[in-house]
Amino acid sequence: MDVHRFVSGSAVILAGWLAVTFFRDVPSQRYPRLDKYPSVSSTDTDEKPPVPALDGQVMPVSVSR
Repeated sequence: MDVHRFVSGSAVILAGWLAVTFFRDVPSQRYPRLDKYPSVSSTDTDEKPPVPALDGQVMPVSVSR
């Protein structure tokens, strides 16, 4: 068996195993939503935008190689 066929076969088996494990173990509520237009708009919420933690502060930086 040549190396190319072994690597390709192993990749296919691993990808299949990961897909089966994901769909079997992860509940459907945790799947990412792929809606083009989400039902709740971010402009409809009453939340304030986050405030930067380091507003105007200069922090020391160390660069090493």
